[in-house]
Amino acid sequence: MALFLNDQRFTSQFLLMRLRHATTQLDDASEAVASSFIRSSLSENPSVSNNGKDVDDFVTQFREMRKTYHKRVMWGDRWSAGEVAWRND
Repeated sequence: MALFLNDQRFTSQFLLMRLRHATTQLDDASEAVASSFIRSSLSENPSVSNNGKDVDDFVTQFREMRKTYHKRVMWGDRWSAGEVAWRND
């Protein structure tokens, strides 16, 4: 059991690093979704109507990704400012 508690994967510094990496990956992924949507919108034939479903799907996906991204940024900022308390129970 002592090996488990002393495992580096559970230190606060390591977990903060993982949070920051996940935040960066989500930022990159949401930007890729936006770029892909823009490229596909520009390359489509303007005479073809998609009744807005593609736009609605994009907005829903992008909004969820960005909401999670901004939550992670706030959690990381609070953690870095020492506003996160760790319990050992």
